[in-house]
Amino acid sequence: MSFPRFTVATALIALFVSACGSGYSSPSSPSATSSPSPASTPAPSPSPAPAPSPAPSSQVTIAIVGSAGSGAFTPNPASAAPGSSVVWRNNDSTLHHIVLDNGTDVGNVSPGATTRSIAVSSGTIGFHCTIHPSMVGTINGSAAITAPDPGQNY
Repeated sequence: MSFPRFTVATALIALFVSACGSGYSSPSSPSATSSPSPASTPAPSPSPAPAPSPAPSSQVTIAIVGSAGSGAFTPNPASAAPGSSVVWRNNDSTLHHIVLDNGTDVGNVSPGATTRSIAVSSGTIGFHCTIHPSMVGTINGSAAITAPDPGQNY
């Protein structure tokens, strides 16, 4: 009797294994590993053209060197091309107040200080010190000056 039991047990095991093992698959063979493709680099965009450099502007400095008439300013007469600017630098030890002959008030110039910049246009114009009326000067050649920029403080 042990033989039929063994046969039944073997049949049951075979049935069980076939039912359970139907979903089993052998491991797949290793596939070739593909290397990642390099990231695509966007084409460089053209660099913007550099901004043009501003046209060089010249500045004429008129030095205040004393209070002796027309010799108080140097250079005198001064020349400045249209588009440039003029400033007065007080190299004297005394306060001066510069006004253009057209009435434009350049302002006080303390010892060692420089006035605000005055724009130059074509023509000729005189200037003087209101504190020392004998101090006179001229900007001539191809230039005269226009009103100062009121926003500038020196």
